Amino acid sequence: MSHRRRTMTVLLLSAILAGCSAEGRHDGRTELVLWRHQAGDIEEAAGQGAIDRFNASQSRWHITAQSLPQGGYTQSIVAASLAGQLPCLMTVDQPMVANFVEAGHLRPLDELIPATITAQVTPAAQGRYEGHLYSIGQFDAALALFTRRSALARIGARIPTLDHPWSLTEFDMVLQRLKATGYRHPLDLATRDTKSDWWTYAFSPILQSFGGDLLDRRTLRSADGALNGPEAQAFGRWFRSLFTRALVDRREPDDRAFVTGRAAIAYTGNWWAPDYRAAVGDDLLILPPPDFGHGTVIGGGSWQWAISSSCPHPDGASAFIRFLERPVEMARVADAAGMIPVSAEGAALSTDFRPGGRSRIFFDLMQRFARQRPATPAFPVVSNSVFFALQNIADGADPRDALDDATDAIDQAIADFGNTSRTFDTEKSG
Repeated sequence: MSHRRRTMTVLLLSAILAGCSAEGRHDGRTELVLWRHQAGDIEEAAGQGAIDRFNASQSRWHITAQSLPQGGYTQSIVAASLAGQLPCLMTVDQPMVANFVEAGHLRPLDELIPATITAQVTPAAQGRYEGHLYSIGQFDAALALFTRRSALARIGARIPTLDHPWSLTEFDMVLQRLKATGYRHPLDLATRDTKSDWWTYAFSPILQSFGGDLLDRRTLRSADGALNGPEAQAFGRWFRSLFTRALVDRREPDDRAFVTGRAAIAYTGNWWAPDYRAAVGDDLLILPPPDFGHGTVIGGGSWQWAISSSCPHPDGASAFIRFLERPVEMARVADAAGMIPVSAEGAALSTDFRPGGRSRIFFDLMQRFARQRPATPAFPVVSNSVFFALQNIADGADPRDALDDATDAIDQAIADFGNTSRTFDTEKSG
């Protein structure tokens, strides 16, 4: 985080803390403060609509939402915890749940959210750590390949399906044939993004599809063998080859390579679907990511709802979360903001995500292929280390060396964590 952004975050947090109390009254009701990360206008409006509906649905609780910059959100939570001024409710990025639990920020939800709700919600939308539920989502995201039907027809490529995605060999062949038709860089991977979040979210599923992983999932205590083993090295060599073969532009001048036709395929999330539909129309194809040998994988776990450990009214906070998890509320947010409902019941009530809806493929991708990032308090270090390794590989570094360096950094951080304090430096998350 830059010094200027850090300063602005501190000033904003100070202003929020100055006006925030653990408990207050609003029109005779108990006020519960909710912190959420700043999102786009459409998503924030959809969220506020849900808050307004909850407030109008009962007479005991009143939710007051306050938005904090996403870039400094985690640091704001840490600072508020140190000051003893955490809000009752907060949004939490699912990969950070374990870190927040170890830091003492979150309250378990096992006794607050009934099993009838968790049974309907996809596992990727549940923030679990060491056997307990600490957060639950109302929506998720899904990665996909976006392309033009006409571009694939021009090279005679098979259109992949959920049951039969492209293999590594097919995908490579498609990219090379597209390049031969005149695309200078046929694939857009959004590598101009300088945040570790994107690189880990977007590319660790490909690593997993190759057979590697960020950590050894059996123990979650080491990256050795998972991040630097033979399968991971094969992924690293292929990833580097995308740039050496000029199939991907390492530094796109903007984020409109697919819209403008510079790239034939974009690998990104469902949030780009509205722009791509507007630009491409009926020629747009939304496809599953390839199966690189061990099954198609996409990242799972987005922003979720949690209750702070210091909340004096967990009954009110959980009533709000239970309200949000109703299928009709999932559908309303999905239709208003294009977010993927995390239950089949919610999707069925949505215009776009119901069976046959134009965005149904994203729900199916999420249900079938989503895999959470490891539930470890070391995730900030994991994310940052993998980010630097992949950037270096894209810039020409030897994959073995880059992945070994990342593995060493992660394992050292985990060892230090076990021997000393119970928190990781959240600045390491990028």
